[in-house]
Amino acid sequence: MPSTLVAAALAGLLAAALLDEQFDARAVAVVVAAGVAPDLDAVAALAVEGLHNALLHNVFVPGVAAALILWDTRYRDRSWLRTRYGARGIRIAWVAVAAYVVPGILLDLLNVESAAPLYPVHDRFYSVVGKFELNNKQGIVFTFVQPSLDGGPLFPGSRRGTVANRYVVPTFLNPAEGPDQGLERVFFAISSGWELLVVVASVVVLGVRFRLRSWGVV
Repeated sequence: MPSTLVAAALAGLLAAALLDEQFDARAVAVVVAAGVAPDLDAVAALAVEGLHNALLHNVFVPGVAAALILWDTRYRDRSWLRTRYGARGIRIAWVAVAAYVVPGILLDLLNVESAAPLYPVHDRFYSVVGKFELNNKQGIVFTFVQPSLDGGPLFPGSRRGTVANRYVVPTFLNPAEGPDQGLERVFFAISSGWELLVVVASVVVLGVRFRLRSWGVV
């Protein structure tokens, strides 16, 4: 499962790419905080097992946030966000929503550990995994989505469990059964090459952007 560190790194890359002239340490901190915020549901899972990757990993949280930003900035005579923070605040708010969705939710949804994107309306965990390739024997192979006429799952192998049956996505706070049948607490930092690439790329890109900003180059 991609760690909170990886989510923070990807959020940092989004900040570097999307903040434009609003790029500074405070704006990056807001965006990175939004990108890692969904992982706070691991704390809620200490009280109610099964809430990790569900309580804050659903589409309704960023959906409501986006709707409020849109309503406030487009349909109110006097926008609270624009009045208080100006155009800077509006851009940071939208980038923060993007960070909540992409590294915050999609990193887990597009992974074998899964997320419950429709909770609490629908409490099942889904994992959208597969491949897309061109094969000289099979032609186009696309397995992320496989519609079925016999009532099979739309996302192959995606149903991991539900909040109701206390499906556990393991973290250091929410240990799972280890190979020795005991509870194994693992602090996930970097577990694959692509995760290391994202973290290193984020550090380099943010470092370069901060240096350019200190030189007066946007």
